[in-house]
This record gives sequence, structure tokens and C-alpha cells, in this order.
Amino acid sequence: MAKKKEVNYFEMMEDAMRHACDISDRLLELIRDFGQEKTREKLPARLDAIHEIEHDGDRVHDEIIYELNRAFITPIDREDILLVAHDIDKITDNIENVAFRLWMFNVTALRPEMQEFVELIRKCCGKAAEVLAEFGNFKKSKVILTLIRQLSEYEHEGDTLYRTAVKNLFTNETDLLEIQKWRELYHDMEICFDTCKEMAQSVENAIVKNS
Repeated sequence: MAKKKEVNYFEMMEDAMRHACDISDRLLELIRDFGQEKTREKLPARLDAIHEIEHDGDRVHDEIIYELNRAFITPIDREDILLVAHDIDKITDNIENVAFRLWMFNVTALRPEMQEFVELIRKCCGKAAEVLAEFGNFKKSKVILTLIRQLSEYEHEGDTLYRTAVKNLFTNETDLLEIQKWRELYHDMEICFDTCKEMAQSVENAIVKNS
């Protein structure tokens, strides 16, 4: 009888996070190119590509759940794996949501803070990926807790950026529809920072619990 292949949950979580990073890359490219009319014309096609990446990430998430349901023994508490996997899935969904808001809100011009928001989202995703790369060897890792703290600092930067952007919006914008549109977009991007931090906190809690 063939031996059952060992499931590496840590690698699967890294794979899921790569999809979030990929979407953040696509979103940043979209924002940098947004001033070009052809970019706005091709927005639906670019959103389709982003959605396909999100769908691939969902498949990885579903595979983790499937394997957890079949597993008798897991390397750490199965609830911790489940929580981190769900957090990664939320990161992916929230970044995709920002991209689709551009189309849903019929955005034709970006406000000055938009690129700074998306660049910070990308940094958060990159740092989250570094955390997950160390997660599988957390008992011996000398850097994972430092990486988690760095990600928390990025989230604090995001909070400051959000407050400043909203203040500028209400100070300089007079069109009520634009205010509503951009307040929601800023809030959606702040949620991206928060979910990255939540994922890191879930990893940190798992480390404490399983050490």
C-alpha cells in the first residue's frame, strides 16, 4: 500500500500568501498606470486577471481545510492553522476588493495618497510572506518575532496615512459624492493593513501556544 504523502501546511500557507502578494503587485501596477486612458479602458480585463488570482488563492485555502479535516495529527494545533489560513484568505479578498472598488465607483482620477496606500499594502504583504516563510521553523527561527513587530509597525504607518488622507479629503474636497467614494476607498485600504497585522498576530499566538 502506497504511503500517504505528508501534508506541509506551512508551505500551503506560504503558497496562499503568494497569491495575496501577486494581487497587491497587480494593484500597484494598475495604480501606477491609472493616469493612462488605455489603462482605464482595459480596467475590466485587469480586474478579471486579479479575480483569477484570488480564485486560485481560494483553492489553496480550500485545500488546507480539506487536509485538516482528514488529518489525524497536525504539526501545530489545527485551530491555529485554520485561523492563519482564514486570515490569509481575508487579506487576498480585501486587496481584490480595493481593485474592484475603482470600477464600481467609476473612479476616473486618483487622489494623491492612493499610490502611497497601495505601496504600503504591498509592503505589508511582503512582510507577511516573510513571517510565513519562517513559520514552519518557528521554534528555531531567530527573526520571526522581529518580522511580526515590523509588520505591526507598517500597520501603524497605515493608520497614520488613513487619518491624514481622510482629514485632507474633508478639508479640500467639496463634492459630497467624491467624499463618500474616497472615504470608503480609504477605509477599504486601511482594512488591508489591519488584516495583515491580524494574520501576524495569529502566527504569534500560535508560536506562544505551540512552543
